[in-house]
Amino acid sequence: MPKCSIVIDLGFGDAGKGATTHFLASQQPEESLVVRFSGGHQVGHTVTTRELEHTFSNFGSGTVQGVPTYYSAHTTLFPPAILQEGNYLKAYQPKLYVHPLAKITTIYDIAYNRAVEKQQGHGSCGLGFGATIARDRDEVYFYANDLQFPWVIQQRLQSIQNFYQSKIAQQPQAVQEYYTDELQHYDEAYFIESCLNIKSFYEISQLAQLADTYQHFIFEGSQGILLDTQHGFHPHTTWSATTSKNAIELILTELSDAQITMYYVTRCYQTRHGNGPMSSKTPVTLINNAHEANVTNEFQGEFRTRALDPDLLNYALSCDAIHQQDLSLTKNLVVTCLDQLPDFSVEQLLEQLSISFTKVYGSFGPRLEHIKILK
Repeated sequence: MPKCSIVIDLGFGDAGKGATTHFLASQQPEESLVVRFSGGHQVGHTVTTRELEHTFSNFGSGTVQGVPTYYSAHTTLFPPAILQEGNYLKAYQPKLYVHPLAKITTIYDIAYNRAVEKQQGHGSCGLGFGATIARDRDEVYFYANDLQFPWVIQQRLQSIQNFYQSKIAQQPQAVQEYYTDELQHYDEAYFIESCLNIKSFYEISQLAQLADTYQHFIFEGSQGILLDTQHGFHPHTTWSATTSKNAIELILTELSDAQITMYYVTRCYQTRHGNGPMSSKTPVTLINNAHEANVTNEFQGEFRTRALDPDLLNYALSCDAIHQQDLSLTKNLVVTCLDQLPDFSVEQLLEQLSISFTKVYGSFGPRLEHIKILK
């Protein structure tokens, strides 16, 4: 019977999904596969070892354990970034399996995303993820399967360029100018070359084809439930299902008779990267946070912290339960960054949560040895 672990962020993202995935991958690395089932190349999951600190975007957070990554049809890929990160991680032999209908982001998606975001200010990574999903819904496609055929790549790029030329013409002049500026140094030949040169890093496959190869499937979530397209708060949401919805569907359809364990992740304080509301106004005083991986950037905006809100965690848990179809699941909790807020009481938090978790893990630092079982 395969074992499936689903890592889900209960907040607005940045809670420690990468570190949790890295921890789970360390237990059975030879038998494990990390599965990306939401989001795409815009994620930033930081893993810290004694030898390396790296923020994973295009490869799963089990890569330093030698664990390969599967990208489902719900995700996006950006070939130049795969090439760059893959070359950087070559010592770890990074490996991707990619669903043939995983979506490919182009520089046109990125340019349009950034130009519109400059006007709207909703909060975005500025990497074209939402624009890629929206374009795909408008039936202007570019898929992982296409990357194997150079002429097809060229035709896809031409179609996408034409698509955005039509869309950008409907935007204010300032947006049109920003879009043009973003494309000023675009080298299409390099993009096509990147599409062809990443062949050594990936293999086209569907998850069912890998079911007999691995025993532990670690579903590495993206962002957080409070940014979910259904359960977040418009317009400050992502174009993705960040609950366990997609993971559950994949398990039920492609991994039969699996044992499922949830790992719900939260920092011991509330965070938000970018615009949008936070439920708590109480500030927190943090220590040991000199190496915070989240920094203010042009598109996401400021990285903010507040006291944790148990009621909002209960809301997130209730939203996720909607998609679990009365399945028999084991539910665990991971509370991270406990070394940054020493007075935080996990016991008091558990008393305020609506679920009695089977296990509770506490993270008191960035490395594997800093994660402890508290319950």
